[in-house]
Amino acid sequence: MTMSQTAPPAREVTAGEAPAVAPAPRPETYRPPRRVQPARGGPRRLGVRTVAALLVLGALCAVAVAGAITVRDSAGRLGTTVAQRAAVAAQLRFALADLDAQRADTLAPGRSATDADVIVGNQLNALITAQQRRAQVSGLLRQLGADPGQGARVRALLDGLGRYDDLGGRAAYVAEQDPDPVAGHPPRFAVAMNVQAGDVMHDELLPAADALSAAYQRQADEQRTGAHGAAVRWGLALGALGLAAVAVLAWWQWELARDYRRRFNPALLAATAAALAVTLAGGLALAATADAVNAASGQGLRPWTRLAEARAVAAQAAAAESRWFVHEPAFGAADQRQFDTLTRRLDTLLSPDGYATAAERPAYQDVLARYGHFRADDDKLRALKRAGNTEQAAAVLTEVGRGDVAFDFWDFATTLDSLAGQQLNDFTAHADDARAALDGWPAVPAGALGLAAVLVVLGVRPRLAEYR
Repeated sequence: MTMSQTAPPAREVTAGEAPAVAPAPRPETYRPPRRVQPARGGPRRLGVRTVAALLVLGALCAVAVAGAITVRDSAGRLGTTVAQRAAVAAQLRFALADLDAQRADTLAPGRSATDADVIVGNQLNALITAQQRRAQVSGLLRQLGADPGQGARVRALLDGLGRYDDLGGRAAYVAEQDPDPVAGHPPRFAVAMNVQAGDVMHDELLPAADALSAAYQRQADEQRTGAHGAAVRWGLALGALGLAAVAVLAWWQWELARDYRRRFNPALLAATAAALAVTLAGGLALAATADAVNAASGQGLRPWTRLAEARAVAAQAAAAESRWFVHEPAFGAADQRQFDTLTRRLDTLLSPDGYATAAERPAYQDVLARYGHFRADDDKLRALKRAGNTEQAAAVLTEVGRGDVAFDFWDFATTLDSLAGQQLNDFTAHADDARAALDGWPAVPAGALGLAAVLVVLGVRPRLAEYR
């Protein structure tokens, strides 16, 4: 069978019908391998995200650096105000009051009424102590005179001190005109001038010193409040901005992984970790600073303030006691009332309730015990004076032995000063802790976040290179 026999018969074309045309085959075109297209926006979008990440890291760095500088400065000013100004003003109050007490004590000793060769009392100790206190007052005023903000008060103290020295010097001169006064019976004019000097002390000098001390303590309290508030505010700002920075970087990481079908970028991961580390470390450091400032106030400044005031009040009470002894009975009643008022105030200031920790209570009890010795000596002094035993009373007032006013007051004042010094040291330690909590700042956040910014740029460069 031939091919012609097996071929199908050809279709006849009728009149008017066009012949059928076979469809042309489609040519095959070259198709390159499919490539993942970057997300919409391309390099512009990457640039915007990079700038946003750098801006948020820069803002976080600025907050961390500014907060560290501000809080450290506030904590430093608090320590300086208390240790170098409030403490000096408190010492000035005590030195002035004790100077007055010692000058009053110089009038009590004298010869025995029964034996002119016997000297009753110890005038030399009072003279030496008064000289030391006067030199101390001058040194303290020089220190405070360097503060221009309190210059008017310091000048007022210097003016009043000049009048006090003049009256005190006249009293001493008049007393020296009677070379052999009977113990407990100094010259009346010497007593009168000493009383006038005491009026200048109590009406001018001590109120001015109190105002100066109160101004510094008020300033210290304001700085404590400011330092604590600054630490809290900057800590909250740093935490909020840090979390925002971490959120931006984490979201960008997720976006890059979704758009480019790749794993997370190691450089951006490191930048995110740096931002998180600065946020956590900064928040903890600022919180520690705020706690240390609170501790400095509650465990150091407040109890020290009470004890420093107690020292000055105790010296004022001793001055009132000494002046009562040499005063005429009619005028001594006012001195007695003043002594009673001051000792009641002292009872409150020395109370450890609400101020002393369990570890500090033994020290407070020791001070109270020594204060009790001073009060017992005062009772003995007044009993001897009422009984007319003036010579023995003068010895009890001025001698330096156990059971004598001069010695037991010195013992009490020295122990009180030691306890106040411990409280001031506690304050200084906590104030140092407040600054130490930010050691390394602002260098740490600046370095860490600067490195994070470099890592952001390095991390996005491979993505940008894909568009070239």
